[in-house]
Amino acid sequence: MSGLEALRQGQRGPTTQPLDIVPAASEREPAARLPKLVTGKRRGLFAALLALAIGCGALGVAIALLVGALVGGGAVLPMSLGIGALILVLGYGRYLERVLAEKLGQHYVAQLRLSLISHSLLAAKVPSVGITVARASNDLSSVRNWVAQGIAPLLAGIPLVLISMAGLWMLHPVLALALGLPVLVLAGALLLLAKPAYERARTLRRHRGNLAARIADTVAASSAVVAAGGVARELSRVESSGQKVVDAAVSRARLAAVLRACSLGMPLLATAVVVLVSRNAALDAGHISTALTLLGLCAAPVGEWGRIVEYRQNYRAASRIIAPLLREESALAAGPVLRQKAQRAAAQIQASRVEGLWLHGVDIGGKPVPELRAEPGERIRMTGADAKLRGELFSVLATARTQAGPILGDLGDDVAHRGQCYVVAGVIPGSVNEKKRRRLIGAAFASMVPERGTLLRALRYRRPDADPAKALALAARLGLDAASLEHGQDTHLRRGGAPLDATQRAGLMVARAMLGSPPLLLLNEIDGHLDSAARGQLEQMLDGYRGVVIVCSDSEWCAGYRPWDLDGPAD
Repeated sequence: MSGLEALRQGQRGPTTQPLDIVPAASEREPAARLPKLVTGKRRGLFAALLALAIGCGALGVAIALLVGALVGGGAVLPMSLGIGALILVLGYGRYLERVLAEKLGQHYVAQLRLSLISHSLLAAKVPSVGITVARASNDLSSVRNWVAQGIAPLLAGIPLVLISMAGLWMLHPVLALALGLPVLVLAGALLLLAKPAYERARTLRRHRGNLAARIADTVAASSAVVAAGGVARELSRVESSGQKVVDAAVSRARLAAVLRACSLGMPLLATAVVVLVSRNAALDAGHISTALTLLGLCAAPVGEWGRIVEYRQNYRAASRIIAPLLREESALAAGPVLRQKAQRAAAQIQASRVEGLWLHGVDIGGKPVPELRAEPGERIRMTGADAKLRGELFSVLATARTQAGPILGDLGDDVAHRGQCYVVAGVIPGSVNEKKRRRLIGAAFASMVPERGTLLRALRYRRPDADPAKALALAARLGLDAASLEHGQDTHLRRGGAPLDATQRAGLMVARAMLGSPPLLLLNEIDGHLDSAARGQLEQMLDGYRGVVIVCSDSEWCAGYRPWDLDGPAD
C-alpha cells in the first residue's frame, strides 16, 4: 500500500522516542531495501533515459566520424552543416536527459516522502521532529541526487563509452584498449574508495541528525531555557554539535576530492595513450581526429563518475536508515490480510451488540490493563500511580493502536481466555478508517497542540462537516472566544497554536474533542489548563453527556466519577 493510502487509512501513534539517530531495529535489519525504482509510471521514464543514452552515444560516434572525414579532406560545407546539426540534436538529447532524470528522481522521492510521513503518523515510536525533518530533507535529497544525478549519468556514460570503444576498434583495435584500460583502472580505484566514502557519509548524516534533533528540542524548550538562564549553555551545546558536522563534512569533502580527481585524470590519461598509439600505429590525421573527438565526448560523463560514487555512498547511508522505516510503514498500513481480519472482527462485533465501551485483554508495555465495561452516559475517572502508563493508555484508546499494531478485536465465546478487544458503540475502532474512527472517539490531552492552519479548521478538524456557528459557540463556552481575536475564526495558528495562550489552546482542543458528541470522550489532564469558568461549563456539559467519558484529573469536579484503577488487578 502506498504512503498516501496509508495516510488515508492509518492510525496515529504517540511521538515519543529517545534521541537516537539509528533505531535499534534498524541496526539489526541492514538488509532492508527501498521500494523499487523502476516500477509503474517510472518504467517509461527509465526506458526513455536508456533510449536517449544509446541515441546520444550513436550521435557521438557519428559526429566523430564526420570530424575525421572532414579532416581527411571531405567536402567542407556539407560535413560542417552535418556536424552542426548533429551537435544540436545531441545537445537537445542531453537537455531531455536532464529533465527526464529530474522527473524520475522527484517522482521517486515524492513516494518515499509520503511513506516517511505515514510512518511518523502510524508508528508507536518515532524520533524527534528534528530527526524526522532531517530524514525528509537531507536523506531524501541524497536519494534524489543518486537517482537524478547518479543513475542518469551512468545510463548516459556507460553506453557512450562502449559505443566509443566500438568506434575506436573500427579505427584500430589498440585504440579501443587505450580507452578501455584507463576506464577499468578508474573503476577499480573508485571501487576501493567507495567503502571509506560510505563510512564518512554515514558519520556526517549521523552528526547532522543529532544537530537537527538538538536544535528542534532546544527551540521547543526555549521558554524554559531562557527562564533558567541557560541560553549560553544551550548555544554552546549547539555549537559543539555543529562543529562535529563541520569536521565530518570536511572529512567527506577530502575523500570526494580524491574521487573527482581520479575521474578527471582518467580522460587525460586515455588521451595521452591514444596519441601514443596513434603515433606508433602511423594513423592518418582523420583517424586521429576521430579518436580524439570520441575521447572528448567520453571525457565529460566519465569525469562525473567520482561524483556519482559520492552520490551512491550518500544514498546507501540514507537508505540504511530510511529502508527499515518504510518496510515498517508497509506493515503498519493495513494490507489484505489485515483488512480481512478487520472485516471478520467487525462482523463479530455487530453480533455482540455492545452499546457503550468494552476494553479487554490490552496490555501497555507488558502490563495488563484492567478490563473496563461502560454504558452510554457513564463517566469514568482513570487513576493509577504511573503517569506514563496513563498517558500511553489514553493514546491507545484514542488511536486504537498498541506498539504491536491496531486492536482489531477478538470476540469469540472464549474471549476472556484468548484475545483482546476494544469496542466503542458496537464498532471496533481498529477495524475502521480514520473518518469513521474520529466520529467514534474525541480526545483532548494536555500534551496536544493544534496543527498549522486557521482557527476554524483546527476547531472542526475532527468533524469538518460541523456547523461553524455551533463549533465556535462550543469553543466560546470552553474559554476560546474567536471574536476576541484580531482575525476571528480566520486566525492562523502556527508553532503549536500561537498566538493562542495555554487556556485558549485547551479550550480549542476540548471543544474539538466534544464536537459532534462522539460515543467515547477522552480527557487527560487538560482541565488544569482551563480557567474556572470554562471548567464549570465543562462539568455541566459532561453531566448530561450521552456517550462514555473517561477523565484523568486531580480536580474535585470529577471526584464522583466511577474510578478505573490501573493499579488494580487485571482481567
